[in-house]
Amino acid sequence: MQRSLLARWGLGVLASAFVFSACGDEQVVVEPIDDPPTVDLTAPTGGAAIQPGSDVQITWTATDDNAVVGVDLFVVSAGGPAVIARDVTGSSFTWTAPNANLFAAKVRATAKDAAGQTATDESDMFAVVTHSARGYVTSNTCKNCHIGPYTEVFASGHPYKLNKVMGGPPQYPYSTVPNPPAGYSWSDITYVIGGFGWKTRYMDKDGYIFTDGVFGTLSQYNLPRSDLGYSENWVSYDAALMSPKPYNCGACHTTGWQTTAENGGVNQDGLIGIEGTWEETGITCEECHGPGATHVATQTAANIVVDNSAALCGSCHVRGDPASIPVSGGFIRHHEQYNEMLASPHAGRSCNDCHSPHIGVLYGQAAAGGIHTTCEDCHQGKTLAHVPIACESCHMARATKSAQNRDVYRADIRTHLFRINPDSLITRTDMMGGSAAADYVSLDVACYQCHKDPSGVGGSRSIKTIGQLAQRAAIIH
Repeated sequence: MQRSLLARWGLGVLASAFVFSACGDEQVVVEPIDDPPTVDLTAPTGGAAIQPGSDVQITWTATDDNAVVGVDLFVVSAGGPAVIARDVTGSSFTWTAPNANLFAAKVRATAKDAAGQTATDESDMFAVVTHSARGYVTSNTCKNCHIGPYTEVFASGHPYKLNKVMGGPPQYPYSTVPNPPAGYSWSDITYVIGGFGWKTRYMDKDGYIFTDGVFGTLSQYNLPRSDLGYSENWVSYDAALMSPKPYNCGACHTTGWQTTAENGGVNQDGLIGIEGTWEETGITCEECHGPGATHVATQTAANIVVDNSAALCGSCHVRGDPASIPVSGGFIRHHEQYNEMLASPHAGRSCNDCHSPHIGVLYGQAAAGGIHTTCEDCHQGKTLAHVPIACESCHMARATKSAQNRDVYRADIRTHLFRINPDSLITRTDMMGGSAAADYVSLDVACYQCHKDPSGVGGSRSIKTIGQLAQRAAIIH
């Protein structure tokens, strides 16, 4: 009797069975098993970046051997689960995401049946994060997880390559830009170019760069540099240019730059002088690491760029053909470090072999980790038959000019050529006299960083002829 009832119900196990009478007709009551429900979330999918405040379609399939009476929906994040909706019927629900960033989030669906049994499924990880159409989230989002690198980067010069004016001078961690060009107020300025460490230029109400020729005033402000013996000063910039100078420098001054040809003819802030748009002013996280929306959503290293090559740095620290080193006014032009490296004995090295990618070299940052590998770390056993001087004083002489030079031998940026030619007949004219620099530092440029030449030009040390310097150079190591 029991077997026939089991066969009739198609069950392998009885939930309960009651048998009345031990010897007569048997009356058996059989209750079938009540299985718990099942649920399978089908949306949202993992790895999605969702705009705050946007509508998100949540879909699922849920089954039960009797009936699913409702589905509870939650969003789960670091703060724990929060209710989206309860007792939802059907197989979809439109959720309005919170108007705030939400990281490492998942949607959880819990299906319920009439017996109070439940089943739960969760989506893969996603994020509610403000992002652009191209997937940029900006550095303010990056700092939520990477506060250390963020703090380092924003104490360096990279984020201050371009700064929006908000009623007064932009703020910098170490330097100040006290005034706009003479005859103008901050209300006449939309953006400041630079202002960290070396020099400053300005953009007018239409986004054009201030030049002497157009605006009739000295247009470049050079910051004071006590380490180089410079006081602040105003100098000429493009005095011969009589037409407005557009801002088209965003590829190396902003994050996520697109020219007007690339973005469909859009000018940043509607300013006709700016020939393109950007995602964020200055060089910030995503200019080197790429758009971060997918990385924020998945929180995996596979979804962010980590490029330690010299070529990445060289995409900005270069001018013209990398195989040539442009010069101007008797000095290597600024932004040529990549050109110089490729011509140097260190051509096969990465910039990050010596430099921290996040920490700068000004305002004491070189010693604080900006330079993490010294010359001595690789060139061990070198002795110096000279008063104690740093390797970079000679091998990285200040032969490159950004803002200004002190004399014919000394400018304001260290060369990355490294190789010194000890031939006394080869001078700075041979090194930098044409349109392109040689692949070495001439002896006079190297030595007159510290010594004076016979006419008294150079550093603070004793006067030396080039012949005397050549004799000393032969035995300096």
